[in-house]
Amino acid sequence: MIRLTFSGVTKCFDGRTIIRNFSAEALSGQITAVTGINGSGKSTLLKLAAGLLLPDTGSVIVREDGSVWRKNDRCRRVGMVAPDMHVYSELTARENLDFFLGFRYNVPLSDRQYDELMSRVGLQPDAILKKRVRNFSTGMEKRLHLAILLASGADVWLLDEPGAHLDRAGRCLVQREARRAAEEGKLVLWATNDAEEEAEADASIALSGR
Repeated sequence: MIRLTFSGVTKCFDGRTIIRNFSAEALSGQITAVTGINGSGKSTLLKLAAGLLLPDTGSVIVREDGSVWRKNDRCRRVGMVAPDMHVYSELTARENLDFFLGFRYNVPLSDRQYDELMSRVGLQPDAILKKRVRNFSTGMEKRLHLAILLASGADVWLLDEPGAHLDRAGRCLVQREARRAAEEGKLVLWATNDAEEEAEADASIALSGR
């Protein structure tokens, strides 16, 4: 079992406390929603979980069967999708996948795997073969982000407002893949203000904001 633990975490930016003395836990095998009003620190909490930010006080620890993950473990086994994370607009979908999977996860992708992955996230492989991402709609780009996450094989999923800028079919896709990941034993943590996404979760972490 993978266990993500926040213990007495405080995080400040420019003298403003975003998260104060916060403690909570998320477990693999389930979807945990991070809820709270805008500005309460949901996105910050996910970045702390990913190791992209460090807490000013307290600790953020990932354990698997009692063993603590090191920095390299987080780099290889944590995947994140967030509004402020972007792919390269001048590259195609395939070029972006090859870059991110090779650079961070060292995961090769065959042509067959690429076609199956694109179809899985609702993108037509032939239609976007030579299309640069700058010509994608926002929803198509979000689907590409999900494709990178799926192909990475990450054991911890960090999803920041996963349904934003997606139509109904896209939101259902994200929820379905998140549920599948949880059933496969992955840890899924998503930050949301959406009542439907919150209802889909098995557990929740509430941030009050400071």
